[in-house]
Amino acid sequence: MMKVDAVPVPEGSLLAEFGSPAAYRDCFRRQAGEAVSLEQLIERFYSSPAFRPERILLGLIGKGADDTDAKAVARGETGQFAAWNVVDRRQDEILLQDFRGSTASWLCVRKQADKTDLLFGSWVGEPDRTVVKALLPFHRWYSRMLLRGFV
Repeated sequence: MMKVDAVPVPEGSLLAEFGSPAAYRDCFRRQAGEAVSLEQLIERFYSSPAFRPERILLGLIGKGADDTDAKAVARGETGQFAAWNVVDRRQDEILLQDFRGSTASWLCVRKQADKTDLLFGSWVGEPDRTVVKALLPFHRWYSRMLLRGFV
């Protein structure tokens, strides 16, 4: 199993620049033993077995998506995937915000020779809410599982 580390949110990234400075942000990194493009990361992340339970739950609230939808957002053919809308995209990163505007997800690739750092981060706009605070340990665990689940 690949190691996933909590790392600082990279300065100048879409995630670092998004929302107010008081918001919660996190970032997790996993190294892939191959060159991986942003398109590949997005498609494989949202199509992974680790993400499927979330896709099922999203389907129950009318925000379902399938592997075809994951491919379309990965290729930049659409600005929406399940409950998220693309806020911004660069060559090596993408930022998506949920339909309520309360959270955002960020994916990034940082290439190094024949390896790639895969980065996944989150933004939460109201981190001081009691429910949000209570869920943060689960969120951090789940974020690690999602990045480990990249295949």
